[in-house]
Amino acid sequence: MEDGCSIARRWEDLDTDVLVKIFQSFNIFELTSGIAHVCSAWRMACCDPQLWKTLDLSMLKSNFIIILLDPYVYVDSRSDKTLTRLLKISLSLSKGNITTLIFHFNLYVSDDQLTYTAERCPRLRRLVLPAWNRIKKTGICKAIGTWKDLESLTMPKIANPLYLMEEISKNCKNFNKLKIMGPFDVLFASTLAAYLPKLKKSFHHLHLKELLEKLMNLSAEGLLSYVNF
Repeated sequence: MEDGCSIARRWEDLDTDVLVKIFQSFNIFELTSGIAHVCSAWRMACCDPQLWKTLDLSMLKSNFIIILLDPYVYVDSRSDKTLTRLLKISLSLSKGNITTLIFHFNLYVSDDQLTYTAERCPRLRRLVLPAWNRIKKTGICKAIGTWKDLESLTMPKIANPLYLMEEISKNCKNFNKLKIMGPFDVLFASTLAAYLPKLKKSFHHLHLKELLEKLMNLSAEGLLSYVNF
């Protein structure tokens, strides 16, 4: 070797562990920006399970306007395309290793996007759902039927909780934690008592003391984690 010369190490020659460590500092937009196409070594690192325990889409919101007709929200087509692209790349790289999925409340996911996601992350254990506007009964039931390992759900208030709690009771045998974003009424309480009597933790806002009686069938450990009379 000549004096003053050194051998420059190429990026693609970095150890996979080092690349994974670097990629762990990236957000979801950076991770799906095309770095997996740089070379085979980078793609291998991009598919490492350590990067895909959680798919956090809480940074992504739809560009929408409120309308008067069902589903009461209009989502700009570019927002839909952005979400679809992000889901396709993320779910391809994750190779089914996602166990936590987080949506922003104002990310208006469609039935097709939800079921596409469910089919590609069957090991899901924790789910934070967005607003219900574009998610129909068939879509959420199909998704829940796929998520056999689901343990925790954070969700907006739903007008008819019966079918959802029934689906969870039937398919998710390890389910033990529920968080409701919004009012919690007698119907919801009685539905929980009927279909999820072994629920360990239930985080919610209560406005009526009568709801306590409806929840008496829940396990004593998790009867009320948060009460706001």
